[in-house]
Amino acid sequence: MDAYEKIEKLGDAEFKLITGVTRKVFGEMLEVLKRKYEKEHIQGGQPGQTVELRLTLALEYWREYRSFRHMANDHQIGNSTINEMVMWVENTLSDSEEYKIQDINERFRNKGESDISIIVVDVEEQPIERPKYNQEEAYSGKKNGTRRNTR
Repeated sequence: MDAYEKIEKLGDAEFKLITGVTRKVFGEMLEVLKRKYEKEHIQGGQPGQTVELRLTLALEYWREYRSFRHMANDHQIGNSTINEMVMWVENTLSDSEEYKIQDINERFRNKGESDISIIVVDVEEQPIERPKYNQEEAYSGKKNGTRRNTR
């Protein structure tokens, strides 16, 4: 039983806790990915991992920030294969119109209200905070176990 089959058996609340998205959003993401997958495999070829499993593993990676090595151990799939699946899902979703992230410059181009605030801090004239004189007296020398005795 793979990861997708396991989460399909969960209730709606538990599904959202595990994946980070609702079933509706999961289904919408799955449709986008399936369209891309069908375009890529129109001439046949080896199917590889299912689109459902790819999306499930990508959501697991984004939700938990697990290493690919741990995911590979849990799901009995190679590290590089999981990496390729996650990258494919990321690229496919970001290239689609449904999940396209608006550029920050486009948000400010229309001069309308925005939920983004830009704060500029000028730190050029700030004094450097470090001891300038008698630094040896302030330094205990405990870091490396040796202390120069200059007296």
